Amino acid sequence: MDKLQKQLWFDTFWKEYPKKVGKKQCKTYWSKLKMSAELFTIIMDSLVNQNVLRAKYAQNNTWYPNPPDPIRWLKYERWEDELPPIDIKEVKQVYIKPKYKDYDER
Repeated sequence: MDKLQKQLWFDTFWKEYPKKVGKKQCKTYWSKLKMSAELFTIIMDSLVNQNVLRAKYAQNNTWYPNPPDPIRWLKYERWEDELPPIDIKEVKQVYIKPKYKDYDER
């Protein structure tokens, strides 16, 4: 694996990952992965799908967990996670974020 290619792939991953913390640690861990074009494609496809899902939940004011730090996402191979349904009807059945507009009126 070409070192420059691995660096370019990391830069692409970092640009796409929604939480920008611990870049140095993440980069070090990335350099230790046995990266291949196939694995990179799997990682990026999963990351994009998770970001799309998170955005769809947010559009519908439905709670969805915040992404973990990128180093944890890599260490725990979160690209292997199974995603919940993306159909909006099903999304609302999972959990509807409570609205606290009357909360301040106590």
